Amino acid sequence: MQLRPHHIGIVVSDLERSVAFYEALGFTTALVIPSDDDSRIITFMRLGQMQIELFWYAQTPPSIQRSGKALGFLHFALQTGDVAGDLAELKAKGLVPADVQVRNVPPAFKLAFILDPDGVEVELMQEG
Repeated sequence: MQLRPHHIGIVVSDLERSVAFYEALGFTTALVIPSDDDSRIITFMRLGQMQIELFWYAQTPPSIQRSGKALGFLHFALQTGDVAGDLAELKAKGLVPADVQVRNVPPAFKLAFILDPDGVEVELMQEG
């Protein structure tokens, strides 16, 4: 078996707002697929080899929850050489609250966790 990453699917409430957020992280739009009946738009965005697939629905489907806990997707990580600098840039653009801080995680990681406009957690990570 030779599996390799392809994309992560994320349901969004406001497609324009989410596209702008991910563009600020460096993603570019690769493909937009509207449905024939305007009930859904799928937008693929790329950052290097990583792809995300944003799903916008005219009527947002109910979230899947069991026992009070959402199942499935938790977060995705983007690696950087300067997590503090990137975080400062996102704060300056008004995309991240001022109280978000870089966390040092021994032995050699620096992490910051930010949220996209719909609350999806994005981890910025620096090794070394």
